[in-house]
Amino acid sequence: MEKQRPVDSGVHDRDAMLERLRAEHRALDVRLAELDRHLSLTPEEQVERARIKKLKLATKDRMLRLEPRRAPPPAG
Repeated sequence: MEKQRPVDSGVHDRDAMLERLRAEHRALDVRLAELDRHLSLTPEEQVERARIKKLKLATKDRMLRLEPRRAPPPAG
């Protein structure tokens, strides 16, 4: 009888982290859209908007590092 291999917890952990980062990225996107709908921003909102943009970019970078690498398409 063939033994079953245990599920790779590293893959599960990575997938869970990716999903958490995607949710965080969406939440930041929603807040950024809310701020962008304002005709003008208070100084505090301007700081918040800049902070959100940086967080969104950092979150996207983290997601890209965790996502599995895809092979480039064949040349030709």
